[in-house]
Amino acid sequence: MQAKSAEFDANAEAQLVALTNQARAENGLPPLTTDPRLTQAARLHSERMAQQSLISHQLEGEALLLKRITDEGLPSDGVGENLAFGNQGVMAAHDGLMHSPPHRRTILDSHYDAIGIGVLREGDYIYVTEDFARKLPEYSGPQAEAAVQAAIEGYARARGLHVPLRRPELQLREMACSMARHDKLKSGDAMLLPGVQGVLAWTAADPAKLPKGIAQVLSGQTSGDALGACFAPSKSHPGGLYWLVMVTY
Repeated sequence: MQAKSAEFDANAEAQLVALTNQARAENGLPPLTTDPRLTQAARLHSERMAQQSLISHQLEGEALLLKRITDEGLPSDGVGENLAFGNQGVMAAHDGLMHSPPHRRTILDSHYDAIGIGVLREGDYIYVTEDFARKLPEYSGPQAEAAVQAAIEGYARARGLHVPLRRPELQLREMACSMARHDKLKSGDAMLLPGVQGVLAWTAADPAKLPKGIAQVLSGQTSGDALGACFAPSKSHPGGLYWLVMVTY
């Protein structure tokens, strides 16, 4: 579903982003980066509010906020939303949000690093949706696996361990995606691969950060490893996570 950009006020959206970042700067917080996927989600919501003449975070026939943002292709581990409606203009809308404690908290939440705003004009009135998110690192499967391997090599060198040689094992990526589909960590299938001595399965927001259990499978006797990574949403993680499985030889 695509929003009709001609109905939206891009200048007003940019002004609200600037006002939001000004408020954050005044409170010692870093600026938010505009993400087009968040802008699209926000515009679609403003459009729905106008169509239904209703101000709400979830309208009839609409998914919850996290699902709406995930559907636009943005991986995140935290989202928030502010709504405004009125005929006094953009500055009045921003002032109203800043004088409302829950909306102010969202604007000044240090957890968020991205924003998208949708401003729809209907006559003298504007419908405003501000969507916030903390974005996750975005890797392809091979890139995520390479990030894990680089972290493993750094871990091994720092502890004087043999740096394991990475082996190709394409089945592991499908095993990682299967874990996401079933919303459950599983290691049994990987343990059945020829020559495998140890298995570790985990989820991560950032695949470059190794899990606590890494010491259980890496030792001075580890000659090699193979990795599978899959970014996917699941029932317990609707915003998506990296699902990872590692075997050692």
